[in-house]
Amino acid sequence: MIGGQLGLPYFYFYDANAHGPSRALQNVDLRTARYYNRVVARFFLLVASLAVALVSTAEVRAQSGWQKEWEATLAAAEREGQIDIAGPPGDSFRKAIVDGFTKAYPKIKAELFGGSGGNKVARILRERQAGVFGWDLYISGPTSALAGFKPVGAFEPLKPALILPEVREDKNWIGSFDSGWADIEKKLFYVFGGTLAGDNIYANRDLVSADQIKSARDLLEPRWRGKIVIQDPRIEGKGLTDILVMSLAYGEDFVRRLLSEQKLTVTHDRRQLVEWMVRGQYPIAIGLNEYVLVLFQGKGAGQNIGAVVDPKTDVYWASGSSGIGLFNRAPHPNAAKIYINWLLSRHGQIEWVKTLTNSRRVDVPPSEPKSAMKPGRVYHNVQAEDMIPQRRRIQQLAEEQLR
Repeated sequence: MIGGQLGLPYFYFYDANAHGPSRALQNVDLRTARYYNRVVARFFLLVASLAVALVSTAEVRAQSGWQKEWEATLAAAEREGQIDIAGPPGDSFRKAIVDGFTKAYPKIKAELFGGSGGNKVARILRERQAGVFGWDLYISGPTSALAGFKPVGAFEPLKPALILPEVREDKNWIGSFDSGWADIEKKLFYVFGGTLAGDNIYANRDLVSADQIKSARDLLEPRWRGKIVIQDPRIEGKGLTDILVMSLAYGEDFVRRLLSEQKLTVTHDRRQLVEWMVRGQYPIAIGLNEYVLVLFQGKGAGQNIGAVVDPKTDVYWASGSSGIGLFNRAPHPNAAKIYINWLLSRHGQIEWVKTLTNSRRVDVPPSEPKSAMKPGRVYHNVQAEDMIPQRRRIQQLAEEQLR
């Protein structure tokens, strides 16, 4: 007969001359059960130890796998000795893109072609059509990049270039790693930073009190006619992004009225726009670039110029120039991989935020806390590829109303 001890099976042996198991056989049976329990316990301990060893071995192999790939790629990149980047203009971006990288990898020389998105795209497309493939990486906003380079197949898928585990871990990024893809297929152009797009209106508080403008709707008041300057929304830039956000929050008719009724002054010059604000020539601005304003404020000017926080627009964010794509037929493919991984790493993003653009990494303190995205919230990137049709509609609207 089968009995049980501690939930484990053991056997009863019956004596033919007794009504139940004999005491002697029961003693034997208890000794057998104890021995059986010890064997089973040792077996499960052995299985658990083996499982831990297998997991540890797999982790070691995975770790050694990426480390070997990294070391081989770095060695090849140092033999290439150079990387050529098309990126945004300005000394702050040059310091972050070039100086920060060469400080980390002194054997790889970084060259930067800085300029506006439209100018860079046009030049690179002409070169590629002529059979000249002189650029490795494109760092800029996603709109011009995807509109210009994706249709001609100029970008290489980016994911295979990601070697360092830290750059792919969801916990390191606001909204997860995949939230940074700007292209619909989530493979060609990655956005690593940006700011909330609620800062689409700036006011000189020496001339405009806080209760006079609380949201974009207040801009339609007659008293502001002729007193608003805007960065040209007919071309790619912050002026277009800002009125796009207004259209999403308040509708296209609102934007039409703003552009047609309020006699806006249009400029292409980011610095001139801020200077006019500082001098009080225009008390209100749309399309103001924060990092230009900071340069003035660092010299003691424009201290009372600040953004108007509009609750209806703070669910949108703009990536600005914080995006990266890898060109196919790149002249320095290994150096390009090293650069991509460096830029998306914590160390690379610490350098990037010195441009006064916030990072999407949660382990990098924002340079502008007021305009930083918050972990756990859902935001919409107004520069992503799926927003291009709406951007084009608003751009056309601006062309029609600002003739």
